[in-house]
Amino acid sequence: MKRVIAAVSLTVAGLAALLGFKTRDASSEAAAPSTTTTGQPAVTTTGGGAPSEDTTTTAAGAATTAAPATVQVDGPVVDTRYGPVQVAVVVADGVLVDIVALQLPSGDRESDQISEYAAPQLEEMALAAQSAEIDVVSGATVTSRAYADSLQGALDSAGL
Repeated sequence: MKRVIAAVSLTVAGLAALLGFKTRDASSEAAAPSTTTTGQPAVTTTGGGAPSEDTTTTAAGAATTAAPATVQVDGPVVDTRYGPVQVAVVVADGVLVDIVALQLPSGDRESDQISEYAAPQLEEMALAAQSAEIDVVSGATVTSRAYADSLQGALDSAGL
């Protein structure tokens, strides 16, 4: 009976997530590449450093600085007994818009399965929370905690 309740709950949660999924407007993406408000290409920052800024020169010769519209920042590598965990965050206009798992435990069948199972759930929870304050995924406690630690480091570096 508990399994039936769990299966129904997960199905309802999955349907809710699917129905709440918003696709990107293809016409706005095709119109122009991502740019800052100054018309300069968006900046990507990696390596755990703080996002950089674009500097442009005005007609009067004075330098102005514009914050990048979109940045990607790598979190720290968190070593676990199952393998390293590292994520990168993509922040657009101060909003967490994507999380990319750069490293997850792998190398054996069990670690691969756990990583494949846990990563999408962890990403979904973090995007919904807009923070690293996320629950652990059952069966992937060590990976979940390391994911949250790397995520927090990336968010700190991104200024969120």
